[in-house]
Amino acid sequence: MELKLRDGRELRHRTTEVRGMAQNPMTREEVGEKCLGLCAPVLGKKHARDLIEAIWDIERVNNVRALRPLLRG
Repeated sequence: MELKLRDGRELRHRTTEVRGMAQNPMTREEVGEKCLGLCAPVLGKKHARDLIEAIWDIERVNNVRALRPLLRG
């Protein structure tokens, strides 16, 4: 990003490791919020939240078919 200020100064910044990359990981909460923001318009908030919780607890899911109902809006 480059900005040229009215007083003539120029400010520059370049981010090479954006949020979510391995070098700059998101927190679990940030991942959940991002997922909710992307999924809720399609699945509805309740289904999106339930899906996120199920994915966080995927180790306990005996059969992935149990996730199917959560993928329907």
